[in-house]
Amino acid sequence: MSDNYFIGVDLGGTNIVSALVTAEGKLLIRDRRPTHARKGKEFVLQQIKESIRTIFAESQLPAGKIVAIGIGSPGPLNTRTGVVISPSNLPGWYNVPLKEIIQREFSLPVYLDNDANAAAQGEKWLGAGWQVNDLVCLTLGTGVGGGIILGGKIFRGIDDTGGEIGHMILVPNGRRCNCGNMGCLEAYASATAIVERTYEFLQAGKNSSLQKAIAQGGEFSASLIYEHALQGDTLSCQIMEETGRYLGIAIASLVNILNPEMVVICGGVSQAGEMIFRPLREEVKIRALQVPAERVKIVSGILGDNAGVIGAAYVALQGWREER
Repeated sequence: MSDNYFIGVDLGGTNIVSALVTAEGKLLIRDRRPTHARKGKEFVLQQIKESIRTIFAESQLPAGKIVAIGIGSPGPLNTRTGVVISPSNLPGWYNVPLKEIIQREFSLPVYLDNDANAAAQGEKWLGAGWQVNDLVCLTLGTGVGGGIILGGKIFRGIDDTGGEIGHMILVPNGRRCNCGNMGCLEAYASATAIVERTYEFLQAGKNSSLQKAIAQGGEFSASLIYEHALQGDTLSCQIMEETGRYLGIAIASLVNILNPEMVVICGGVSQAGEMIFRPLREEVKIRALQVPAERVKIVSGILGDNAGVIGAAYVALQGWREER
């Protein structure tokens, strides 16, 4: 097994990350490029193919050493047919046979899973959750993804839509989400939502050091808001605090329903550290039942922005192993 290699692909709404990974989980080569989702399906498919080709070219491995490709994609999708159905962060993607397209291009077995499921499996395999069998993983990036592992196995549900934590309703008749619904967690706690909520305050005339930074050409992003929160900007601190509390409210419900041993927070927003985690944990303590609230460990992912791509390689490893 150790002589075999796997390619993982983490397809996100903002970036595509591909990596060559050994059967033991060692990441050898990594390629990262923008998704440019707004340019349409065909352009994104070409980006995926080019990213995989780069891994092949840089690996310089003999033919046959790379044995499978795993892809973590935004859902909803069907893991059995390999079709990506209608992800809200990939405009124009409707019933795209991604598995078949990539399999035909590279003549290798391809295995597809939800991107957050892949991240959860990555953290379970080599990250924060390696010692636990029941965990919930939230990925905070362009959207909010979720992966649930129960008894050591990923929970997908009958239609492969299990674990869509980003679309649990947080506020009835609240903010509109990309999925078309109102009040989803994703509409409040994703990096996209952090920027949108902040922008609305600025438009309403709220004072903030962000105004000067944006006027000087700074990219208006969740990272910029976090930087200004660290500098004490009142609005930025308020936004980060609220984001943590929104996450805590959602996680309290998950703790009550699933009683997991661990909740792992991954993705760019998690890099805000205690600015997010302190209010998050406070809400869980207030709102969740006492016994599961005291047991659950709420931690940041260890694999950073490699959780998804390592998890996608693990999906390939597991799929390839099961079919042999």
